[in-house]
Amino acid sequence: MAMPGFAVFCQVLLVLNAAALAHRRVVIPLRRRLLRDSAIFMVLGASALFHSVADPNTDASHAFAAAGFLMWLAGVALLLLAFMAGRFPAASRLAAQLVEEAFQALF
Repeated sequence: MAMPGFAVFCQVLLVLNAAALAHRRVVIPLRRRLLRDSAIFMVLGASALFHSVADPNTDASHAFAAAGFLMWLAGVALLLLAFMAGRFPAASRLAAQLVEEAFQALF
């Protein structure tokens, strides 16, 4: 349970850092936003996979492993999209907006 806690802790630090800059909004470039979001998804997905390996004999661990793999796969997709942000600007902006909305809904 330490790995998901660490990933949530990293996301909270990012949110607090952004909240501290309320008077001076720094616009993060699209590529950096996608790289940051992909790192968060990959850490959350990998931690879910490792957590499911710790208790492999339950049905919940199989669902947790599947969810972790999908989160990790989404992180890899965002990573690839981050490197192609210049070629596909509309898709990159849409992906960044979807991820930001999902993070705001969850955290």
